[in-house]
Amino acid sequence: MKTLLIKNAAVYDGSGAPPVQTDVLIESGRIAGIDDRPGKADTEIDASGLALMPGFIDVHGHSDVSIIAAPEAVGKISQGVTAEITGNCGLSPFPISTLNREHLEHLYRQYNCRIEWDDFTGYRQAVESRNPAINLLPLCGHNTLRAAVNGYREGRLNLQQLDIAAQLLNTQLEQGAGGFSSGLLYTPGCFSDEQEITALLTALAPFSRPYTTHLRSEGNQLLEAIKEAITSCVSAGQKHLHLSHFKTAGKANWHKLDDALELLAQAPLRITADRYPYIESMTNLSVILPDHLSDMTNEKLSEYLAEPDHAAEAIADLRRYPAERWRTCRLVSTSAQRFKKMHGKLLAEFSDPAMACVEIWRDDPAGAMAAFSGMSPDNLKRILALDFVACGSDESARPQDYRFGVSHPRGFGSFPEFFRQQKDVVSTAEIIRRVTAFPAAIFNLSGRGMIRPGYAADLALLDLDEYRAQADFAAPHRLASGVKLVLVNGCPAYGEMLNEKPVRAGKILQPN
Repeated sequence: MKTLLIKNAAVYDGSGAPPVQTDVLIESGRIAGIDDRPGKADTEIDASGLALMPGFIDVHGHSDVSIIAAPEAVGKISQGVTAEITGNCGLSPFPISTLNREHLEHLYRQYNCRIEWDDFTGYRQAVESRNPAINLLPLCGHNTLRAAVNGYREGRLNLQQLDIAAQLLNTQLEQGAGGFSSGLLYTPGCFSDEQEITALLTALAPFSRPYTTHLRSEGNQLLEAIKEAITSCVSAGQKHLHLSHFKTAGKANWHKLDDALELLAQAPLRITADRYPYIESMTNLSVILPDHLSDMTNEKLSEYLAEPDHAAEAIADLRRYPAERWRTCRLVSTSAQRFKKMHGKLLAEFSDPAMACVEIWRDDPAGAMAAFSGMSPDNLKRILALDFVACGSDESARPQDYRFGVSHPRGFGSFPEFFRQQKDVVSTAEIIRRVTAFPAAIFNLSGRGMIRPGYAADLALLDLDEYRAQADFAAPHRLASGVKLVLVNGCPAYGEMLNEKPVRAGKILQPN
């Protein structure tokens, strides 16, 4: 397709301005004109009654390896997403050394993908060889970086290791990584201290790219974790802090939102954040491990629980948990064969939740995922309404079938849910700005996120009256409705109006 003319659409340009009824011409992957009326194009689409807007940017995704296994990225593109920020929560598929390669291959084993690269450049080549349906901007993750230097061992990095880690981070950024992420709740990031993070942020600061963090605590120590992140940035001269899936976890912590917002308002930094529009989070089931097991690597945990005495001790510990724990935790997915039929069920529905958890951790410590309903609905509304908060799915791009695991409903529904929950709070134009131009600005993606001449033609054509999420925990891979056409780099990639075979034209993006 050489030229495409989308006619008579209500065009939201991504700036937050009201829509304009006009035509948009696309040529060679870019927006060639707006209301230029150049005559006949190779293909014309009458978009009367529909809304045309920039494609959505998912600022918090985990499609790092799923995009290689399933490059169609159905879960994302079916919502109108045309770009995703990957490498979040400290977990990226680079840099790789002998100290972390085997662990990461085990972690991603469901994708049947060997990690044959060593750095960002090699990873980019692996992704682009698969012709992904969406664009990606990968961040360099602290947990992977640290493990490349010190494995998954406990303890602080010594000065020599810290210097090697900083140099390794610098190399990934020079090769094109979009920023630096941390996941300080997870192994081995949980072994780091403020000095370590500050040293790595000192390497990041000259690149003027964001530091995104899954805080060390999102609940009991939320305020302390925010202070730690701010202090590290200030000490390092890092000017942009981005909070991943900003929340107040656990009912006892819901009241902390005002204090958290005050800390962010007073910080001498550029502060941005993301949030998925659900009150059930999803992460590894292992976050509810008894304390004496929580620092074990996945491999060590599996071996430990294979011993009957150790398993019995862990079961006894879990049986002392309050009943509320099992009523607020839902098994989303596991490769442990005996429990696959329980996907989507609350642990309270299991005959013996404690024994089930131990069996799952023994057989699938890395891959077992659970959803936790410990968030305030009112706080969710307040956070989503904040003008410095973008939408992020916190999910991998998965196919519609379940061959690579089961998604949280947010993997197929975050963006229409974000629209639905904000429609009575702000204008449609402002909602669109916060999933297009705003995230492009957060991650320094020039020439994207707006409908302007010369910009990349990443576009979504929607029926806004029909646009809604259909996914829930009973059917988490059900496609969103109302998505008529999605273009990625000017190529028709998805949609009800697609009258030809979809073209996968995504690529690894380069930050400014």
